[in-house]
Amino acid sequence: MNKHLIVALMCCLFAVGCKDDFKDPSVWDFKPCDPSKPVEFTDFTPKEGGVRTRMYIMGSNFGTDESRIHVTIGGQKTPVIASDGSKIHCMLPARAYDGDIKVVINDKDGNVVADYAFEERFDYKSQVVVGTLLRNYNSETGAAPFQDGAFSEGAGVPRSDWMMFDPKPDNGDKIIFTSSFTDGSEGIRMINLTKQEVKTIYTGSRSPEMQTFTFSADGDTLLIADDNGKGNLGDVSMPNIHYLLRSENFQKLRPYSYASCTYAIAYMPDGTVFFTTYTGGSIMKLVRNSGVPVIDKSSTVCFDFLKSAGRQIKMKVHPSGKFVYVFSRYDGGIYKSDYDPVAKTLVSPTLVAGSSYGGSAGDLREGVGSLARFGLPWCGDFVKNPKYVQEGKEDVYDFYIADQLGHCIWKITPEGIASIVAGRSNYTADNAYNGYIDGEPLHEARFNSPKSITYDEEEETFYIGDTGNRCVRYLRTE
Repeated sequence: MNKHLIVALMCCLFAVGCKDDFKDPSVWDFKPCDPSKPVEFTDFTPKEGGVRTRMYIMGSNFGTDESRIHVTIGGQKTPVIASDGSKIHCMLPARAYDGDIKVVINDKDGNVVADYAFEERFDYKSQVVVGTLLRNYNSETGAAPFQDGAFSEGAGVPRSDWMMFDPKPDNGDKIIFTSSFTDGSEGIRMINLTKQEVKTIYTGSRSPEMQTFTFSADGDTLLIADDNGKGNLGDVSMPNIHYLLRSENFQKLRPYSYASCTYAIAYMPDGTVFFTTYTGGSIMKLVRNSGVPVIDKSSTVCFDFLKSAGRQIKMKVHPSGKFVYVFSRYDGGIYKSDYDPVAKTLVSPTLVAGSSYGGSAGDLREGVGSLARFGLPWCGDFVKNPKYVQEGKEDVYDFYIADQLGHCIWKITPEGIASIVAGRSNYTADNAYNGYIDGEPLHEARFNSPKSITYDEEEETFYIGDTGNRCVRYLRTE
């Protein structure tokens, strides 16, 4: 932490002077506690709050070197911002549910001179927050590299265009697969939330054109869409889908099929495969031959999606397998296409929310159906709503989507009610919707061109690829 910044803050908070012999009065005098005197604790304030609440612990002989002061609340390590010797300024960490407050103070040699636990507990109030999972960013140079390794050692995933949880990890770990194609170090990576590490599983010459991916119904095959530059239907000169096998630790890339350029894949529970292509903005059914790779010369068109001028169309299969949502980075609408399990085809889509009008950061609008206005939807995920389950609704999933141009996260109900759930806070402060701010989703948090999103149902946590901020964020109840 910048110690000059601490000084200015502390002088305002505590009205404490600095050493007389310092020529620069803005330099804070960092001293450990005096081991010849007792360390005393008297109180803490406030008594209740949620994550990021500023807390003050009062007493005496704490010292002014915050590196010698260690606080845990509810068993969670608590950031110590500063101390003036009689007041410790700290910030409540996430998930400090138990509320027990413990303070350890070391002397200049690192010896423990005080190990204190308050009898009174802090009343932790759970609240929904936006936080940061991974950010390896140099504010001076602007460097934000992809970096494998442990979270604690600077692992970085600065750009993510698509995210999905591994449906059946071999050892039970929680793993997010993520891809990047827009710039930087292209490839497919795994974010292991259990082991707290990042690992690159594939990079290669075709990676810049591989926008999205999905898993097969059995979870053993990872299929990657490839914009191979072949826009004519029936062109089978290059692969349009590649695959990686779990049995090979997703290391060896092979062609899965040959057809025209592809932006997204829908793998249905019964094994039927659909893909999107440029010409006509078409949704195609992959016509299999006897093996893999598939040479798809027949180019069976389910329907044309001409509303999307840019044609980079994405698809997401509903967990029931009964339909897919169709959307595009160049289109402001979210569409629903039902799956006919007898004919094994997708039918022409109907609008769920938004419109073909592509919005801007200032033109977003919450609403129902066509009244809603999005910026540029990029990646989405279906999330089960327990309330719908209790009500016995036929469709119990909301759809959450990252809006790159709108700098926010949307929720869309099965009825097409669209509302912003995070981002775009405090526009009046600087006339901007984008930024990098953690905190309460709608009153503090900001994103900068978020593209990817996925959901952990067990932990009730969203993970978001916040591309403009070069990091991975989360949205969850603390």
